[in-house]
Amino acid sequence: MKKVLVIAAHLDDEILGCGGTLLRHRSQGDTVDVGIVTCAHEPHWSSDDMRKKKQEAQEVDKILGTNRRYYAEFPTVKLNTISSFDLNSRIGKIIEDSNPDVVYTHHEGDINIDHQIVFNSVMVNTRPIKNRIKVCCFETVSSTEWSNKPFTPNLYVNIEGYLEDKIKMFCKYESEVKKFPHPRSPEGLRILASKRGMDICVNHAEAFKVVRDYWK
Repeated sequence: MKKVLVIAAHLDDEILGCGGTLLRHRSQGDTVDVGIVTCAHEPHWSSDDMRKKKQEAQEVDKILGTNRRYYAEFPTVKLNTISSFDLNSRIGKIIEDSNPDVVYTHHEGDINIDHQIVFNSVMVNTRPIKNRIKVCCFETVSSTEWSNKPFTPNLYVNIEGYLEDKIKMFCKYESEVKKFPHPRSPEGLRILASKRGMDICVNHAEAFKVVRDYWK
């Protein structure tokens, strides 16, 4: 049994990036923890919006079978105003408490600066000082592909049989669901999964870039 942790900048990124893979982990008896680094904040979002987001996450957890969900609660789209010490300390505590074998997180080349900062903090906190943790970067639609820095996957996960539940989980985050041809639509997620599946000659897949691993 493996212990899996996702460190994502925003609610919904954990599903967009690796929702199908998490479901496959769960089907094999692995435990899945989720760490969300930022949260909506006033005055950009209302208190009702903030409450609704966490309620939606609870609905996601019912489908996913999440073991634990952590909230660092730094302000969304303001991670560049947070000291590295504070950010690294909080993410480090999540990783220490979860004690994972593998961490999934954002790609360093994403156009979203929150994603970039989270990636850097995860790399700091998974240095082989105490543990040897495998780190895999996922692609986040409308952030990874809209950057000019290429995402070059070297790990593919067959998610045949898990795609529709991934989409169901994503749709729980109602305000994030867009209309096709926006990539953050159910159709967009199916197309990407089909493309990544075609890369390895299966129907549906998710793609990752392994940035740290060990032969223990």
